[in-house]
Amino acid sequence: MIHALYSKLIPTLLLLVIFSTTTKAAGPIADKALEVEIRRIIQEPMGELTEEKLLKLFILEAPGKSIKDLLGLEKCKNLALIRLSNNQITDLKPIKDLANVQSLDLANNKISDIKPIAGLIKLQYIELSGNQIADISALEKLTALNAIYLGNNKISDISSVKNLAKLSSLSLPKNQISNLAPLATVTRISTLDLSDNQVSDLAPLSKQTDLRMLIIERNKIADLKPLVDSCKADFAAAKRFAPFLRLYLAGNTLGADSAKQLEELKAAGVRKES
Repeated sequence: MIHALYSKLIPTLLLLVIFSTTTKAAGPIADKALEVEIRRIIQEPMGELTEEKLLKLFILEAPGKSIKDLLGLEKCKNLALIRLSNNQITDLKPIKDLANVQSLDLANNKISDIKPIAGLIKLQYIELSGNQIADISALEKLTALNAIYLGNNKISDISSVKNLAKLSSLSLPKNQISNLAPLATVTRISTLDLSDNQVSDLAPLSKQTDLRMLIIERNKIADLKPLVDSCKADFAAAKRFAPFLRLYLAGNTLGADSAKQLEELKAAGVRKES
């Protein structure tokens, strides 16, 4: 009789096991992989993830964990740093109201729409390289930003950075950028990476005062005169940047005056790197 009872129970138990291992995480965090990482960080391996417990999460670092869904992260209202690079994230809506986030690293995911982060006004550092982003208008009012990394995306228009006066690092390699005019009003950049774009005119960079590293490899630059003029003027007066500037130029088809222009840059203290 006992044997017969077990025979009837076994299929039911198997179904329960299968169901429990194939469904999404129960509770506020939809993605099981994300829940595992949150539990690890806040040291809550068991039990319900209450809103009170989720408020203990200030830093979330879980790169390369196959995370797909951020649903539930909106309850982690004290998050200041998010690092979820090398995952499979597409939707940023769950983090749109996390007003305390200052650092956001979502490099190498599957993100095309960054509009949800438009209200994260405390953001200082953002790393979104290796996604599918074309529109960066969401950054327009994030005036606390001092470092932006958006390499290997689909960006052609950078007008949204024109009022980001605190920018010191701007990395935009492997995009489709040709017009640098918006950078004419962002003059405190120290590191600027525009490699592998479509840039031909360097004139918008002539007002930069803090440049230490300028990476413009593999563009369409023929004339260095705007850069030469600004470096010579700086060297003759304040010497704020020219003597410290490292210039990466490889892969451009420079014009007939390039040899002379490079000598003038060297005389102003600019170091041309190979």
